[in-house]
Amino acid sequence: MTRADPFFGYSFILRTILFVLVPAFAVVQFFRLRRALHVFQLEGYKRGRFIEWCRMNRGRALFLEPTTAKKPLVMTGRAWRILITGTVLSVLGVLLPSAFAHLVLGGAPMDLITWGLMTVALFLGLPYVVVASDWLLAPVQASVNRRFLSAARRKLDDIDPMVVGITGSFGKTSTKAAVARLIGPPELVLATPGSFNTTMGVCRAVNESLMPEHRFFVVEMGARQRGDIAELCRLVRPAIAVLTSIGPAHLETFGSIDAIRSAKYEIVEGLVDGGTAVMNVDDPEVRRLAAQTNRVEVVRYGMDEAAGPHVTATDVEVSPAGTTFTVLDTRSGASIRAATRLLGRHALGHVLAGVSVALLAGRELEELGGLIAGLTPVEHRLQIIEGTGGVTVIDDAFNSNPDGAAAALEVLEAMPGRRKVVVTPGMIELGPLQHEANERFGEHAGRVADTLIVVAKSNRAAISSGAIRTGKAEVVAVDSLTEAQLELKDRLASGDVVLFENDLPDHYEG
Repeated sequence: MTRADPFFGYSFILRTILFVLVPAFAVVQFFRLRRALHVFQLEGYKRGRFIEWCRMNRGRALFLEPTTAKKPLVMTGRAWRILITGTVLSVLGVLLPSAFAHLVLGGAPMDLITWGLMTVALFLGLPYVVVASDWLLAPVQASVNRRFLSAARRKLDDIDPMVVGITGSFGKTSTKAAVARLIGPPELVLATPGSFNTTMGVCRAVNESLMPEHRFFVVEMGARQRGDIAELCRLVRPAIAVLTSIGPAHLETFGSIDAIRSAKYEIVEGLVDGGTAVMNVDDPEVRRLAAQTNRVEVVRYGMDEAAGPHVTATDVEVSPAGTTFTVLDTRSGASIRAATRLLGRHALGHVLAGVSVALLAGRELEELGGLIAGLTPVEHRLQIIEGTGGVTVIDDAFNSNPDGAAAALEVLEAMPGRRKVVVTPGMIELGPLQHEANERFGEHAGRVADTLIVVAKSNRAAISSGAIRTGKAEVVAVDSLTEAQLELKDRLASGDVVLFENDLPDHYEG
């Protein structure tokens, strides 16, 4: 401070930087960090996936413009901690190197140059500020997680419900809904809400919602890597494990079908002593695992008679209004005639899983008919909506996989309609199979639909090439769901049917 200004106005520039430009930069970074945090949250706080998205979307990764969100940012405690830490790091990252240059490197012009360079570096490197903040906060987050885990485990020990774990590459949520409805009276059953299928999501469900009156706890278990389901099993200790399917969903993160198979089988390995595995033997991979399971009892469900199911459906009649069928317990010979509003033959798998678990929980087959009739589609999973102007909407937008997408197209094909439209971004996270799977899907959709609207760029080439091969459907490419909805306004009329198959997170559109 005792040194003379190296040039006229130097002190004024320093004060302007310190009291105007740095605070303004902090404000700008705060809002940019918040937008980046939204993407980080949508990627499940996975640092590698977030950085990869930023690398593939360099323009959008500047986070300069606010965007509309189908799934908005949730400002949890973790989100606030990352946002505040990132803002502080941005300010310190500018001030500390500049102060060092000012005090140690001789002041001007090095301090001004350092300030400029660090401001640009932190502006352009904002994704790494997010990742660095999360990394620095990892010990804090681990401590918070341990506290929540301990509280959830104590509560589970105190209430001691019968725990039913459910996993699979697809069909988990719909199966969870069927199990929760059939296993017992609603007031005695708690099912994890929405897609709370991670360890911390299940912890939250336990800590916030599990009550002493709950006799049954139905837990959906998701996984993106080996060990995820094993961790969940250590927390909730399932007495019944339902394995619905094994397929290429999340193949990109698992790396191989073998890894997926091992990860999903963790639910059977995690059963308590005396537990029971309920396994869908219509799925070839699950059937093979059922054949090699001998530590616990196995209840097989499915419709393939050759697979030897214990709970099966026969005399199936499918219509646009739902499905009528006979539920048969091959062990006792008991059967009932049932009907469900759930669409498609594949939906019977959800019902049969629910029946299998209900029988294990002590219910009689005869009392399940009315409950099966009351089953309704889970939101955004082959849900029929009567749209405006006489248009029928099939909402299957939650997510997509090859088997589920094919089943949705079969439902669309069976629906009466003047014209049929498919709106889809295709399927993601299928690794090396993604292009081929989307091309096959496009080919199938091209045979069923009159118009195929492909949303976003991720799978546009694959879906379009498959659809064009069939030569029937008109293919329309748009960048977002909003644009797709504008297209539909001009195309749909009374009597038309539109299928929304999958819906990408916000940051994959555009």
